[in-house]
Amino acid sequence: MEVFMLLVTDSRHDFEVLDSLKSLPQTLEVHRLYGEYDMLVKVRVNDPEELSSLERELLNGGQILSIDTLIIAGE
Repeated sequence: MEVFMLLVTDSRHDFEVLDSLKSLPQTLEVHRLYGEYDMLVKVRVNDPEELSSLERELLNGGQILSIDTLIIAGE
């Protein structure tokens, strides 16, 4: 399943977060944003459990403050 993740980050670590996200095997795209969210990430995961695990992993680092997820509907 493919998912968009809207991230709010600690702005002091934007480039570290960007590099870290790009290195994840689940990551398909990463974009920096201006506005309410700091980054838009598109990921591919196998199931909701893997998505939850990925979200916990990202939030545990302390550089990502919040994540909103949007699961892409099948065509």
